[in-house]
Order: sequence, then C-alpha cells, then structure tokens
Amino acid sequence: MIYNNTSSQLIRQRYSCRTYLKRPLSKTDLASLEHFATNWKEGPLGNPVRCHLTAKTKADGSSLKGLGTYGFIKNPAAFIVGAVRDKPGALEDFGYIFEQLILKATDLEIGSCWLGGTFTKSRFARLIDLEKDEIIPSVISLGYPANHRAFLDRVSRIYAGAEHRLPWEDLFFQDSWDIHLSPEEAGIFQEALKLVRLAPSASNKQPWRILKSGQHWHFFIARTPNYPPPVFDFLLGLADLQRIDIGIAMAHFELGLQEVGLQGSWLINDPYLIDPNQKLEYTATWQPD
Repeated sequence: MIYNNTSSQLIRQRYSCRTYLKRPLSKTDLASLEHFATNWKEGPLGNPVRCHLTAKTKADGSSLKGLGTYGFIKNPAAFIVGAVRDKPGALEDFGYIFEQLILKATDLEIGSCWLGGTFTKSRFARLIDLEKDEIIPSVISLGYPANHRAFLDRVSRIYAGAEHRLPWEDLFFQDSWDIHLSPEEAGIFQEALKLVRLAPSASNKQPWRILKSGQHWHFFIARTPNYPPPVFDFLLGLADLQRIDIGIAMAHFELGLQEVGLQGSWLINDPYLIDPNQKLEYTATWQPD
C-alpha cells in the first residue's frame, strides 16, 4: 500500500477529528478509499477482515445514538464499517487494517474518528451483511475537517501529542521486563517505536508493551487497572478495544520499519517471560525477513 505522503508524516498529522464540514466526500476520494480497502483480504495474523465504505444517511443517527462519543461527532460525511469473526488475533488484525485505512483517509486530507460500541443490530450490520459468527468491533467516521488549516498544520507541531503519552522507558524493553530499551539501543528501530508511542488507543490507555529479544520484537497488552475487562465487554456485546489498540501499534511499527527499508513478518512466538505484575498478555512477534 502506497501513500502520497510518508507514513510517519501521516501518523503525526492524524488526530481524532469530530467536527466536519457539511459536504459529502468527493467521488474521487470515495473511489480512492474504496480501492485501498479492497486490497485488504486479511490481517498479518491470518484473519479475514471485511470492509465497507458508506456515505452517511439519516438512519445513522439511530444506529449511533447509544454511543457516548457519537454526540461529539458533527456532520460526518461517511463511515467505514468492518466485520470479523472473533477468533484469536482477529481484533488485532482489525486494528492493523483499519488504522491503515484511516491513514489513507488522512493522506486524502479527510478527517476520521474511531467509534466503539455495539453494532450487531444496526444499519451497519445490514449494510455489511453481518453473519451470525461475526462482529463489528468499531465504526470509523469520516469527513473533511471543519478546521482544515489546523488539520494540515498538525504535522509541523513538534510535540505531536507526545506530552500526553507514556514515557519511552515504560513501553519498550530488552530481554526481560527489568531492562529498559533506550532509544540509542533501539538503533534503526527507533523511529518505528516513536510511531508506536504516537498510536491512538481507547481512552488513551496506551496498552502496548514491546520487548526486544535478539532479532524478535514481542508485542504484549498491558491491561489497564480498573478498565472494563474483556468479559465485561463480552457481556455488553462490545469488542475488546485494547486488542484493537495492539493491532494499531503493530501497523505503526511495521510502517515505520518500511520507511527505513526493513521488511519482516508477524508470527506467534510467545517468549514465555516471567511478568512480575501478572498483567501482560502476549499478542504477536515481528521478525525480519
């Protein structure tokens, strides 16, 4: 997948845009997004993810009115809907693919916002012909930003949201959870890790933890204390958003590596490290080709 701008520029430029201009997306932009979406068949962990792009209709208000965040979304022009079977790695694959669709929208100067909620009986479920064993983990709102100049200028802001992020030393480790990986020790991987640090996450919890072991980079979820556990989300019909967050972080990591010419692949290779806090869940491993 090729963007007109660099992935790192788009990641720094993109933010949760909740107020849009009152106009539809152009036919050219819609076609570009649809073409980009059709190239995705499955995520890096092997799960098929179905994507559907739809223009906004009057029925969307009833489909989304139950979402706490939707009341802050003004004048969306379109939505991206996705469906997966909730199997191991599926939500991570969903986050990985949808984040790259969002970056494509950013590349087209289209604003976006993640919307979490229950969609199994909504118009979106009918649009995508949701099957019984599938879920819609999230919906993405799209539109031209009302403050377009601020949207374009965001990439030039030095902080790029960094002051609201966990410090580097809390996120990246080497060989064990007792050894912090410094930026200097990360070497050519440093920029990719910076992009992981800038990844969006539900409630800005930033649940990713990465441990380097030899040439392998292991991704873990650090469950947030007092955050709704997966079983609670399941009872409400909600997707495990922190698993989606890890997929987003995986996408940022890989895009950052591609910019410096590093190619690799994802696999399941749990290092079975002792976690003194018993809060980390292994997800996936990146290894160079």
